[in-house]
Amino acid sequence: MISVFARTIIIYIVLLFAMRIMGKRQIGELQLSELIVTLLLSELAVGPITNKNLPIIHAVIPIFLLLSLEVITSFVLTKSNLLKKLLYGAPTILIRDGEINFKALADNRIEIDELMSELRQKNAPDISSVKYAILEDNGKLSVFLSAKNSPPSASELNLTPVDGGIAHELIIDGEIVEENLSLMGRDVSWLKSELSAQHTSITDVFLFTLDDSGKTHLVTKESKK
Repeated sequence: MISVFARTIIIYIVLLFAMRIMGKRQIGELQLSELIVTLLLSELAVGPITNKNLPIIHAVIPIFLLLSLEVITSFVLTKSNLLKKLLYGAPTILIRDGEINFKALADNRIEIDELMSELRQKNAPDISSVKYAILEDNGKLSVFLSAKNSPPSASELNLTPVDGGIAHELIIDGEIVEENLSLMGRDVSWLKSELSAQHTSITDVFLFTLDDSGKTHLVTKESKK
């Protein structure tokens, strides 16, 4: 049992390292080669965990070999658009100016109800409202509405909205996030002053954020309860 426990931890750490090197895109957007590598990694990892007679090195070496191949392939593809197109394909226009490309649908084995479902999820309730619907090489659908069906922009309405950017976490569960504090050009003295104005202290804070426009948001541990 101890042997299985140790093997599992070792393989887990090796796979974490391998997936981290392959990049964050592994999580949700798998290209063909990435999918193949991911499936092979799972198979390689099972062997040493379930079979005590199989040395761990028999999994570790193939894992790093696959990792090396994926890294090399990714590098080569950045240098060759032709090879990338051969391996991953190219974006395909499914709808243009409200007209469906039925050949493209057939070539990609996409049913019309699947297309309609994807359009609804992209806030395009009707095909006639779509300027372009493009099937990207990673399998996702990009949808661009025609001008008359797109929401007006602030500039078109002659508005000057404040761009708040994103909320940066400065305190999480009573701990100061020094990196974000420095990124926003603030220091601990400013932070304590802001919290004092809201009658609280750092240790009582569950979440404190600051966006790019200077707007703060406070969630105390008490309010969390």
